[in-house]
Amino acid sequence: MTKRTLAAGVLAASMTFGAVAPAFADGAASTRNILIGGAAAAILVTNYNHKVRAKREENREQSRRQASYRSYFYQRHGYYPSEAQYHNWYYRTYGVTPSN
Repeated sequence: MTKRTLAAGVLAASMTFGAVAPAFADGAASTRNILIGGAAAAILVTNYNHKVRAKREENREQSRRQASYRSYFYQRHGYYPSEAQYHNWYYRTYGVTPSN
């Protein structure tokens, strides 16, 4: 379990339990407070998981592009490109710098 996952879980639990504690004071609001806390926690965890999946997919795609370019460069020039050459090509091709 990563630190971010653990932090998201602790945040979700604290929001849920934070909503439960005041709920004991007023029985009419208890269900509402529990549902609001649980919904907020679910949204935060879902959003975090979505961002993690998107970043992993971006890294996989970037790795695939890098391997493809290095193979092409080697076949054309007989040696592998340097990091500077790769970064320059990636920026010219995709308009952003590679994340790794």
